[in-house]
Amino acid sequence: MTWQALLLELSARFANTVEGVPLRCYQPMYQDFCCVDSDVSLLSKADPHCNVFGHQSIQRSPYLSKASNSTANDAQYQEAFLKQGIFNTNTFADIKSTWLGVTIRQPPQDMMMFQQLIFELRPKLFIETGTFRGGMAYYVASIFHLTEEADAQVITIDTTPKEDYEIKAQPASVLGVGALGRNKLWRHYVREVVASSLSNEATIIVQEYVSRLRPGEPVVVSLDARHDAAFVWEEIWHYAPFVSVGSFLVVQDVILSFAKYGWRGPYTAVMKLLKASGDARRHLGSFVWDRSVEHFGYTGHAYLR
Repeated sequence: MTWQALLLELSARFANTVEGVPLRCYQPMYQDFCCVDSDVSLLSKADPHCNVFGHQSIQRSPYLSKASNSTANDAQYQEAFLKQGIFNTNTFADIKSTWLGVTIRQPPQDMMMFQQLIFELRPKLFIETGTFRGGMAYYVASIFHLTEEADAQVITIDTTPKEDYEIKAQPASVLGVGALGRNKLWRHYVREVVASSLSNEATIIVQEYVSRLRPGEPVVVSLDARHDAAFVWEEIWHYAPFVSVGSFLVVQDVILSFAKYGWRGPYTAVMKLLKASGDARRHLGSFVWDRSVEHFGYTGHAYLR
């Protein structure tokens, strides 16, 4: 099979089965050419158009550099995770993954990392933007229950109630519409805020919960609402100051900067935070990208400590 035929097959396979919008192109890694359009035109890797989705720049990106404690082969994992990000973005295949019957759009290696961080840090407050169907908040609540952190709390924020996502989208969670809201773990641990994560309403509620904590009690923040760079930066500006020293700000789906947004996604906002100085740094705090937590190869997120 020729490369042209293979790329045509990949384009067909990765078509958006939900919206019927075909993937414009899969950017093949580690080849001497790139693919830009849906008609699969092949260009020299030196052609400026090859960088339309970061084909050239991505190979120099610290995001895809090997974690310090990883023995994984760089090329294999870069290729695998790019394909995963592109595939999930265009087919919504990851929507089929569940936690105890509730949709949770998380790669399994990131679920493992989250539980390990929660167990080690024992945060009293976990702030999440982007509730969707509630799977991540429910997952964190489950970990709180298993670690007997009865007074810990999850605040999850979204412009849409989780039940609306259940009604509008397919496939529905195994538990059925409305069942999660009646779940005893959800009711004990989770505060669902239906508002924009950038709204005064959401900010006031988060500030109220933070004010109840004793000095130094860990707070973890996970940003997963929208993934364009400007919005993620606004969320970082709002929520990074809540992260306690030694804890984590997790900017989710950084991989979408390469698989969907063409360098206008979360990665841009993350790098802006890491390079912040002056008044911005005093407001946000000082963060580093902690690659030491990436025990399972690569991740779709940025874990910032």
